[in-house]
Amino acid sequence: MIPLYPEFFNDVFGPVMQPGSSSHLAGPCRLGLLAASLLGEAPIQAVFQLDPAGSFAGTFGLMHEDQGLAAGVLGLGPEHPQLLQARDEAGRRGVRLRYDFVPVPQSRHPNAVRIVLDGPTRSVALVGQSTGGGMVEVVDVEGFPVNFRGDTPVLLLAGEGDYRPEGLLEAGRVDQDGRVLRWFKTVDRPADAPADALFLAAILPVPTLPGRQPQLFDSMASWRALADAAGTGLAEIAIRYEEAASAWPRARVLAAMARIQGLLHAQVHAAAGPAGAGPGRPFVRRYDRTWGQHLAHSRPLSGAVTARALHLALGVNAKLPGVPIVPGPMGTGGGYLYSALLAVQEDRGLSGEALLRSLFVAAGVGAIAYTRTAPTGEVIGCCGETGVCAAMAAAALVELTGGTPQQAEHAASFAIQAATGLPCDPIPGGYEQPCLSRIVAAVSQALVFADLALAGADAVLPFHEALDAADRVGRSLAPELKCTAQGGCCATPTGRRLAEAFREQQPG
Repeated sequence: MIPLYPEFFNDVFGPVMQPGSSSHLAGPCRLGLLAASLLGEAPIQAVFQLDPAGSFAGTFGLMHEDQGLAAGVLGLGPEHPQLLQARDEAGRRGVRLRYDFVPVPQSRHPNAVRIVLDGPTRSVALVGQSTGGGMVEVVDVEGFPVNFRGDTPVLLLAGEGDYRPEGLLEAGRVDQDGRVLRWFKTVDRPADAPADALFLAAILPVPTLPGRQPQLFDSMASWRALADAAGTGLAEIAIRYEEAASAWPRARVLAAMARIQGLLHAQVHAAAGPAGAGPGRPFVRRYDRTWGQHLAHSRPLSGAVTARALHLALGVNAKLPGVPIVPGPMGTGGGYLYSALLAVQEDRGLSGEALLRSLFVAAGVGAIAYTRTAPTGEVIGCCGETGVCAAMAAAALVELTGGTPQQAEHAASFAIQAATGLPCDPIPGGYEQPCLSRIVAAVSQALVFADLALAGADAVLPFHEALDAADRVGRSLAPELKCTAQGGCCATPTGRRLAEAFREQQPG
């Protein structure tokens, strides 16, 4: 059995995508891509079944779940410029779309969807769930319970037989109600596949390769121990982690992070350039503009570095169409954490190499989070979004400014402890409240907690213990407090009024 654990360029920074939620836009898009590969021909109809008690139904339209699903079955990936116009594109292609709000008994995950695709010669059905950060799991194919995550090609054959493909990584079978499904994970799509085989494509940037090594660390304590033993810092061990996870050579790992850094740099500056000159998107207020005016005419109470970080982060939050984003936690979380790092780099005159290495530390903290919990609002509340984002940024800031590995762990632990128990309650039509409050808090707290750790403060709890506590508390939150638009701020009179007005404006 090939172990599964987080890679930096799959789980932590997720897919490069159009602006939006990684779990509600990129994840559904990837599930649609998997369903399209299973069909193997152009669809003529797509039916999406969403549990009315789940998160997708609760925020339907607010986070563009409908567009993500439609884009995927049309073969448009999360980064495609037409992602947010996918329903219109389906109409142009003559593909009928239907969204049904019915139970999905094959999955207990709040982000589950059943996709039924009809083509000219066949129909297929797939049940999948979006697990956060753009990552997905397929849990049912044609009525057979399975567990695939899009990291390898998978060939599926009904019935008994002795076929074995070339490049085989792993094989298994499922017996269900007198039927048999055989499955084969492979390096590439087999050229000799039987004509009646179904196929799931590999849709992640980093596929699982034969050279994959065991996970290098799953806590900051073990990460620090490896750094101490090697006589190096956290960033170097994080680079080795991704080499082991991806089976890529070091040069490719560094080049991939450099590409991520380039995208993040463009993302945080886009609002100040031509892409940010337009009127903006519905239900997204351009607070970067009002904040810029505030900085130009008054002295900010928050201090120059924090004010600069917030200006960049608010620009990221403009979510400009056509500007690719690096999600991380919180959808556009990669841009938020980079805003804090860039503000400090500019203020201190630090090198680009130092900034790149700090991103590896941020990614390592994120990998620990994805190992020990499900860092998404639908599972553990907003701590999975803002808390993990702030922890990644805080530890990276300590690395960037020359702090010790122990100080980086304290900074990350402070951030998680501060966010534990936060609900995930975005108000449909509420101009991104209370999310904006928590975005600003995450960026500001990352700076404050990094400073606190650098000053010698002790967070008491090791990061993994703080994370485990946040996981337990988050999972105990009531369902209406986890991205279903039913509780918390959504349950206020104003929240209900805004949600009703928002839903009246959504297409069928």
